[in-house]
Amino acid sequence: VGVVIINFKRYLIYLLLLSSLFGAKYLAVLELEPIGLSETEAKVLTQRLTSKMIELSDYIIVERANIDKILKEQKFQHSGCTDSQCAVEIGQLLNADLTVIGTASKFGSTYTMDTRIINVESGEALFSASYTHTGAIDELVMDGIESISHKLLGIPYKKKISSGFT
Repeated sequence: VGVVIINFKRYLIYLLLLSSLFGAKYLAVLELEPIGLSETEAKVLTQRLTSKMIELSDYIIVERANIDKILKEQKFQHSGCTDSQCAVEIGQLLNADLTVIGTASKFGSTYTMDTRIINVESGEALFSASYTHTGAIDELVMDGIESISHKLLGIPYKKKISSGFT
């Protein structure tokens, strides 16, 4: 009887592991649309956002190369994709459950990021996040991406204050 229980527990663990693999959710971070910024700056911000989403979330993140490859194969023009309908169409092509869309903008010396996480099945915006900073663009890369990622994933965020001491 003891051997049967041990084997049953072992099979139950394998079954739970397999079910968690099939229940995985896929998230695609689409290229941030630059407004008043260069394409290169928008790409850097998109890459940092993707890396932060990988770090913070439990989602399987669709790799940038795979996104570009699939969209190129489908001849889908995704530049300027900042609305829910476009995000849903791309998400369906990528077999993603969720997509992140948004803009990175510069107006005068003020930089902003506005993003949304979209449920591909329903088209509903689950969370939105914005970040505004006056000064150098570096702040978007350092604190802006961190703040945006936390808000999109519904994770509380506290800005880190640098004291200048190590």
